[in-house]
Amino acid sequence: MSPEIDFFADDPGRFQRFQGEFRAQNLLGDLVNEILNGHRDKLKLKEGEDRDLSLLVAASLGKGLKTFQAIARLCALGFGEDAMVLLRSNVNLLINTRFILSGEQPVERAKEFIAYSIKERLKYLDVAHEGRRPEWAERLNLEEMERDASKWSQTNIEIRAKRVPEFHYTQGYRLYSSIEHSDAMALNAYITEWNETGPRIASGPSDAFIGVALVHSFGVMADLVLVVMDYFGIERPDIVETLKRTWAELGQEAGRR
Repeated sequence: MSPEIDFFADDPGRFQRFQGEFRAQNLLGDLVNEILNGHRDKLKLKEGEDRDLSLLVAASLGKGLKTFQAIARLCALGFGEDAMVLLRSNVNLLINTRFILSGEQPVERAKEFIAYSIKERLKYLDVAHEGRRPEWAERLNLEEMERDASKWSQTNIEIRAKRVPEFHYTQGYRLYSSIEHSDAMALNAYITEWNETGPRIASGPSDAFIGVALVHSFGVMADLVLVVMDYFGIERPDIVETLKRTWAELGQEAGRR
């Protein structure tokens, strides 16, 4: 985004109302930069059969960070509901990453996840592009891919979520799915008042869901960072303590709202 954009242009007071939450996002960003700059020697692709797994973990961190930043920007602009749709994506990312790494054979789980992802992409190409497939698809071992993809399919998001703190799924993912699917309850939130002339439908920026989105986004990203640190063997108890303390403070602040 252009640096000239004022993210609080529609409501300059929004930062003041959620300054603790916004400052926490900046803090987490600074800590991640400290990890990336100070531990380049450990943040490297691994050799052998661990190569794809390490690449998957590194890419997950990158995707998570970009979405984390997008969530903060949407909240600054007053689009809390839309931020929650992105937050759902990061919860899903955390769940899958943690599930892969928590197993007895994370290399095999990564292989299964990749196979499932490829299978779904091929299904998309078959339906949306009349079966025209890229050159890399010709080099696939389709029998092996089907076997591995089937193993990943044996679990669903609810089962995989048991490897992360429960609230990420039960309180977060489930609610954000309602908003992402635009079900009737999600749509009802856009009806702000009803008088003799009929309903008023809100479609502009507001403070709705901003506090929830910012607080939970911090927690999700913090947990993903801890998972990545553990995988790459980065020992920074000071950063771990800061993340946990800030997360606890955000929870206390949310409880007072």
